[in-house]
Formats: sequence, structure tokens, C-alpha cells
Amino acid sequence: MILLYELKPKFDRAKSFYKKANVYRDDEGNILLMSYTTIVAKITDKIATEDGKEKVEVYGYYSATTARHINEFLQQYGYPKMNKKEMERSWLKWKQLMQNYLH
Repeated sequence: MILLYELKPKFDRAKSFYKKANVYRDDEGNILLMSYTTIVAKITDKIATEDGKEKVEVYGYYSATTARHINEFLQQYGYPKMNKKEMERSWLKWKQLMQNYLH
């Protein structure tokens, strides 16, 4: 995993995230958001997906601050913001998908 940059607010009202949100690229070319010490969102490499389109995965709702990191990340990549319920649903959908894949 390679650090690409520290996430800086462009859409959020904060002046800084104080190095608590960083963007990485993994070995498969996916773009990952790390909030504090946890990977909380991923944008898949469109070449790696079946339909040739990028896909966003948000791994749940953690806190108000991490939600702000996630929404900043999404907006900077051209995706709409998510509310708490949408983040929780996204996690449940991803978790179900993984359970089906593993069984």
C-alpha cells in the first residue's frame, strides 16, 4: 500500500483534517481512504471490475468525524455525499456480498 496524499478539505467546512485522513493506492490499483488507523472506503480500479466502471465501497459508519472524511473523499472523486444510514447500508451490503462469496 502506497501513500498518495493527505486528504485536505475542499468541500468540508474544516480548514484541515490534521493528518487524520490519508489516501492510499493498493497493489491492485484501488484507491483507499484511511481515517485515523482504519481503511473506511475504497474506490475500485475500473479495469479490475467486471463492468469496467469504478465502484465505491464504504465500510460503515464510524463517527461524525470519519463520516466527514468519507464524504470529502467521495466528493473529491466525483461521487455524492452519504448520510449515516447510507454508510451503514453500504457496509451491510458489502458484508453480505463477502459472506456469500466465502460460502
